[in-house]
Amino acid sequence: MQTSDIYHTQGIKGFQVKSTKFSSVVTVRLNRSFKNPQECSVCQNTDVRVREVGLRQITGLPCGSKKVCFEVSVFRLDCNNCGSHCREAIPFVSKWARQTKAVERSVIDLRREMSIKATGEFFGLDWRTVKDIEKRHLKTKFQRIRLRDVRIIGIDEIYVGKKKYKTIVRDLISGAVLFVGRGKGGKALTKFERRLRASKCKIQVVAMDMSSGYSAWVKQTLPKAEIVFDHFHVIQLMNKKLDALRRTTMNKLDEETRSQLKGKRKLLLSNEENLSETDHSQLEEVKKTCDDLSTTHAMKEKLRSIYRTAKLKEDARMLFEDWIKAAENSGIAVLKTMAKTIRSRLEGILAYWKFNELTSAGMEGFNNKIRWLIRQAYGFHDQEYFDLKIYDLPTCKTVKEI
Repeated sequence: MQTSDIYHTQGIKGFQVKSTKFSSVVTVRLNRSFKNPQECSVCQNTDVRVREVGLRQITGLPCGSKKVCFEVSVFRLDCNNCGSHCREAIPFVSKWARQTKAVERSVIDLRREMSIKATGEFFGLDWRTVKDIEKRHLKTKFQRIRLRDVRIIGIDEIYVGKKKYKTIVRDLISGAVLFVGRGKGGKALTKFERRLRASKCKIQVVAMDMSSGYSAWVKQTLPKAEIVFDHFHVIQLMNKKLDALRRTTMNKLDEETRSQLKGKRKLLLSNEENLSETDHSQLEEVKKTCDDLSTTHAMKEKLRSIYRTAKLKEDARMLFEDWIKAAENSGIAVLKTMAKTIRSRLEGILAYWKFNELTSAGMEGFNNKIRWLIRQAYGFHDQEYFDLKIYDLPTCKTVKEI
């Protein structure tokens, strides 16, 4: 291997090839070209004493199927001007690294298509080294996230295992991840609150689920922003109330009647338009076992119909108020509780129509990508690296091409 080869293939300049040894690994001995005087890294003075203190082995880009290793002499610089003592920096290597910058750039490129283990095997690196290279790259990439121009955000939480949650904040226009907090509720957004103050951004709309913790945080931190409660979570909460009533009803029934409700949970919670004729007939049999269950199921479908029929905010308001009155007059505890919840959050629910049917469905889809990321890695022990990978997820493919 010649000096021109290491320049054109490895991006190394300022060094000359002294010798090359071919075996299972191509070992290239390099000598520093001292055309330019060496400088002190502290005061940049050229009046320094140079002493060789050792030999450093650095992994380079592979040459075909052969691994490439560079051997470079390490020099100690003693400055006569400021008295500092330091080792000479190797320009084609990152600080404390054992591989060239060209290798690091290639690792970053290949990580989008290959696993950490496969990338490490290709370059002859330990998987921890590959992870550290990517981690340094992501820390630099997401060191500063611009918030000043953000207007519409979504907030959601996701369970990541071992009784741990993460709070994700995204720009619903660009899809970028703005913040990853550890935990859930308003406390998880403390650092994001400081960043919002520093950026002086003017958030106009916040889309979220029915969580009172996040809505309280928005009212305190962003008093001028409007909250939009996602319609999916409104129906999801209604389904939970219906399922709770089903379980309570089963406990009160005798064994013979109870058997009719077993395995029928899906029928009660599914959308009626998605049921087959057989499912419809089975559902009617289930509803005959309990009047409260039949009424609650009908109210659930009536609640869903509001989102299909209402075109304007005022139309939706009238329909919701009628639904609340019917639920309060039903005498059924779960419907009364649901009516109370909707009444207290009515303005946020109606904001769905005010902002052109804005939803946080993208947040739910992004949570699926996070779950995919966890499955790919079989979990993450390094939480900082996990957070950085979440920041990078919007640009990642979750389906690999064959």
